[in-house]
Amino acid sequence: MLNAQQAQADRYQRFADLAPFIREAIGTIGALTSAQRTNVDFLEREFIPALGLNDELLHEQPPELPPNFGKGLHLWQYPNQLAPYLACLARNASGVSSYMEIGCRWGGMFILVTEWLRNSGADLKTVIALDPIAPTPFLSAYFDLPQQQAAIEPIYMQDVSTSPLVGAHVDRLKPDFVFIDGDHSLRGALRDHLLVRSRARIIVHHDIHSQACPDTTLLWKALKQFEAPSFDMFEFTSQYPSVNGSFLGIGAMKRRSAQM
Repeated sequence: MLNAQQAQADRYQRFADLAPFIREAIGTIGALTSAQRTNVDFLEREFIPALGLNDELLHEQPPELPPNFGKGLHLWQYPNQLAPYLACLARNASGVSSYMEIGCRWGGMFILVTEWLRNSGADLKTVIALDPIAPTPFLSAYFDLPQQQAAIEPIYMQDVSTSPLVGAHVDRLKPDFVFIDGDHSLRGALRDHLLVRSRARIIVHHDIHSQACPDTTLLWKALKQFEAPSFDMFEFTSQYPSVNGSFLGIGAMKRRSAQM
């Protein structure tokens, strides 16, 4: 138990040491041109790796990207999946006023998507990061930035998505864009979907094409059928031939009131 606590403390300190990178990342995102935001090749090969990739479970990661592991935002995403997803968001950010991430963990993806939306024409009023762990150094640093405090209402909820408090916040804030990456059990991921389904215009599920996450992969297959009458579906599931297996994957659904 003591070793686990020390490992967690060491991990927090590591992210505390990296927290100053948040300002640099925000500047990098804000400096992109409109053309760059929809240039999938540029985003995949240059922009995303430069932001820094996660260094856990490296057997699931492309061996050609080692210089970027364990750095920056620690994005637990494949660049060849995240790039077309970001390009899609850039074309469809208009009208998004609230963003919620269920299962934000260290916060790199939350920061990237929030800034991506802000710089792509969204009129964000509220952003909500939800996770059972305490606010991480990344998120604390991000929420403390003066421009964040002035522009949007940042909310961090250290809780589980099944709590009455989270349900009350969803009822009050009615987030119109939700990224689901929390409980990866079939029941848990479905429950998170149902939590926001009646309110959100855009719902995104993570790990929809992963042998390491069979429940969320199965759920996405089911949702593509069950939600077809109301939502258009978009998948970002490209793999790297250098990796033995299939992992991660992003699935987005958008109500047919607008085109994606």
